[in-house]
Amino acid sequence: MSISSALSNAATGLSASARAVQVVSSNVANALTEGYATRQLELTSSTLGGVGSGVRVAGVTRLTDPVLLGLTRDAGAQAESSDTASAFWQRLESVIGLPNSGVSKAVSALETALISATERPDLDSRLGKVTEAATALVGTIGKVQDTVQTLRVEADAAIASDVKSLNAGLNRIDALNTEIVKLRSSGQSTLGLEDERQALVSTLSDIVPMREYARADGRVTLFTSGGQLLLDIDPQEIGFSQSYAIDASMSIGTGLSGLTIGGRAVSTGSEGPIAGGRLATNFALRDTAGVAAQSEIDALSADLIERFQDAATDSTLTFGQPGLFTDMGSALSGSPTAGLAGRLKVNSAVVPSEGGDLWRIRDGLGASSPGLVGDPTQIKNLLGALDRPLAATSGGLQNSFSGNLSEMTTRVSLQRQSAEDDAAQHASHLGELTQQMLAQGVDTDAEMQRLLAVEQAYAANARVIETADAMLRRLLEI
Repeated sequence: MSISSALSNAATGLSASARAVQVVSSNVANALTEGYATRQLELTSSTLGGVGSGVRVAGVTRLTDPVLLGLTRDAGAQAESSDTASAFWQRLESVIGLPNSGVSKAVSALETALISATERPDLDSRLGKVTEAATALVGTIGKVQDTVQTLRVEADAAIASDVKSLNAGLNRIDALNTEIVKLRSSGQSTLGLEDERQALVSTLSDIVPMREYARADGRVTLFTSGGQLLLDIDPQEIGFSQSYAIDASMSIGTGLSGLTIGGRAVSTGSEGPIAGGRLATNFALRDTAGVAAQSEIDALSADLIERFQDAATDSTLTFGQPGLFTDMGSALSGSPTAGLAGRLKVNSAVVPSEGGDLWRIRDGLGASSPGLVGDPTQIKNLLGALDRPLAATSGGLQNSFSGNLSEMTTRVSLQRQSAEDDAAQHASHLGELTQQMLAQGVDTDAEMQRLLAVEQAYAANARVIETADAMLRRLLEI
């Protein structure tokens, strides 16, 4: 090997060492940067005319595991989904209440007031307590409906926010695709843009689980895990219209917006193309869980009305005349319509502030005049109405009103417990995968070791140049 060849080889080694130092310093500096992928310098031998001519920097690559990345994104979507569902059921359970709270407590207060009134039916103060307890029960049940509809409004708002984020994110990824293709075609580095794109896709995957396919030119194509195309040459426009107020009668297609992708309506159900993430869960809460919860509380309200308009409870009532509890002042006829819990009202005939008379609690709502002030029979009938075995829903088991309430509360509690269990399981799974992702991130100890090796290589190449320089000086001196 000639002296000039040695100098050339050593010079390429110094250049490669300098580039390696840049890569190591970038890795160490971004060790805590979210979404940063470890860089690795790719070197190859250089030849000229079949003779080795040093080392050549082939490029810098990002070290990523697409399989682990995909699993982590799916786990993140599942965790977001289960957390959203868990929060819904926790709030619903809190407003319905556990035993000795919420609706159950209001029912107990009504029973206590009725028992107290049977002991002294002649006292208006005790009859007034019955009216107050009945009014409080109506208010508590109405609060449950308000909460259900509020939860549906919040789910609808969350859908609108996620759709806005999806559209903005897809447009940004499309812009990054374009920039990456341009920079690659001109031979420039695109590593930073690829980091940004990867982080953005991971964020959007919490909303809708995504599959990423890399193209040869550096562009990525995005599909949902259900196979719906979101981004190819151009991003698909996702459409949704937010509803700022929702009542019990509204459902998807009837006052509530569905979802469109590229102008076409898509299913938002568990088998649809967007299933698995936060977006689909909010649709399920708004259109399925919320509607089912409303039906439950409406059925309970209908059970309450029917018990007190029954002739067995109040023989003074004629057919079609409302009892102690009413549907906005009317008797219940047929199956309850959506929103009955919000229309539930105490019969104005026993509310003095509405022109009613307290004695009707003792003598019957249909009585033409007051009866014996010491007769507790009718009040006992009202108390017995709560204990009479009736089914709250068609085909359901016959039970007391408290029993029917307990069954509904139990169903909600089981849903809440199941959602919390899912949330804990998915959080644990996500945590494990995140740890594996972090383990594949920047290892500062390894980078320091690599830096020492680069330093040694740099020193060796510098020594070669120093030696070649000394040889040339010696030759010139001869």
